[in-house]
Amino acid sequence: MTYEEFYYSIDCKFPYHDESEWKRIIELSIELGEDAPFLVLHEICRLPASEKLRQAKHLEMYNYWKQSFASPVQDIVEPASLSYIHKNKLTDSEALEIMDKLSEFPKSYNALQVVLFSCPDDDELVDEKYESIVAKWKSAT
Repeated sequence: MTYEEFYYSIDCKFPYHDESEWKRIIELSIELGEDAPFLVLHEICRLPASEKLRQAKHLEMYNYWKQSFASPVQDIVEPASLSYIHKNKLTDSEALEIMDKLSEFPKSYNALQVVLFSCPDDDELVDEKYESIVAKWKSAT
């Protein structure tokens, strides 16, 4: 399975209520590598409005994801991830600080998106920072 096929297989179709399936998807994302596990993180964190999930179950899913592999990006993006699960927002300055740290890990696009959507971005500075980092990563390839 390619990354693109994987993306389309879970985009807006994540099985939040099927534990064996979401565990399988997490494992598959790790096998695919690169940014795939963070694509899964994005799906885990950005629960659609149409989905209802108890916070304890949401945390269980997140913790399973986090314990399934090791990456320094996990710890960097964790405050943004937990802001979704706990249904609160980071401040724009907190998000910008996290983005600065993530910028050192090229192609962490999905982790960067988790941060982008974790704050109000009232002055659009976070979006501007996101675009700047993505442009930097793309120009380096």
